[in-house]
Amino acid sequence: METMTFPRYSPDEIINSLRTYVLTGAEGRNLVKSDLFGTPKLDVLHLIYMRILQKVYAINLEHFYVMPVNVDIIEFRRQVYLELQLNYKTALEKHQQLEAANREAAMKLEKLNTVPAEHQEEVKQLTESIRDLEHLLRQDYRRKQTALQEVISQKKMDIAESTRKLNDLKVAMATLKEEQEQLKSKIVESPEELKNYKEQMKETVKKLKKSKEEITQKYESYRDLVEILPSCQLEVQLYKKKMERQGANVERLASVLSEVRNIEDQSDSAQIELKRVKTDEMSLKRLVTAKREALATIELKIQKKREDVEQHKCTVLEYCNKVQEKRGAVYDKVMAIHKEIQQTRYKIEELKDNAGKEAMKAKEIHLSLKAALEKCHESLIKTAKSFEASRKERIAELKKGLLSIQSPGSSH
Repeated sequence: METMTFPRYSPDEIINSLRTYVLTGAEGRNLVKSDLFGTPKLDVLHLIYMRILQKVYAINLEHFYVMPVNVDIIEFRRQVYLELQLNYKTALEKHQQLEAANREAAMKLEKLNTVPAEHQEEVKQLTESIRDLEHLLRQDYRRKQTALQEVISQKKMDIAESTRKLNDLKVAMATLKEEQEQLKSKIVESPEELKNYKEQMKETVKKLKKSKEEITQKYESYRDLVEILPSCQLEVQLYKKKMERQGANVERLASVLSEVRNIEDQSDSAQIELKRVKTDEMSLKRLVTAKREALATIELKIQKKREDVEQHKCTVLEYCNKVQEKRGAVYDKVMAIHKEIQQTRYKIEELKDNAGKEAMKAKEIHLSLKAALEKCHESLIKTAKSFEASRKERIAELKKGLLSIQSPGSSH
């Protein structure tokens, strides 16, 4: 720990960070500086390493001891696949039914779009009459448009002429006002001349006002005509659009115009038949559009379901792959730990064998020492017995000697 090459922190900071972010409860409280620095303890380092792994992978080792990691995933996959398999047949049948209905609708639409052979001549005649009528309408429209443009140009010229006259009158009014101002300064004090002059000026002013009102009225009428012109053009365009939209009505009108002079009854019957065919066609078109819309909505729903299923599959597979990767990493670490445990067990077995051998040697030494001790005890017992016997003999000899010594003394 003292020879680290990476950026160093103080031991107190390292201990505080381990207590705060890695260890919890009694483990953090029991951690002291001497467990990591100086001579670090292996069990403390192993505990810190395991807690960091648990926080990084969010999977505890007891999860692998209780249940395999692939049980829940297999059950989840089985449930999802069973639901998809159950719904697949019904979805396929609905899809086939919708495809059949779509084919039938397409056939009916094609049948409606195709003209029968007996009506082809009539259809050709009607189309030719429609073209002629459109040509006539276009010519009429162009003629009216040119006439309107000529009228507009004439009105514009009249408006320009009237504006020019109005400007001239304005200039004349200005000159008259200037002359009036000049005459006021030069006028003599004769009331009759002044009165006549004022009357003349009033008449000229009235004439000018009248001409101005006429010009303004003409200008307003021209302006109204010019303003009405775009509305007329819009009405013509709307009329053209209406004529283009009402193709069926134009067909009926063409048939009526071609036959109205000679056969009125036939035209009425043709109109009734045309109306009936048109209503049938419109009803069939509505039916086809409704079926197409329903088919489109169902196809959108099916596509959405497929996209949801594919997205769900992708998410499940991604989750499974992530779990598998995490499981592989944790499995490798567990295998490494298991290998370390096996090595430790092998060392323990070797130590046990060595301890057994040492115990056998100690037992043999104990037995040999016991046998030697017993031999020693026996030799000691024998020496003690021989010593006791020799002592007794010696005591007896001493007693005899004492008795022999006492007996001569008593005789004296």
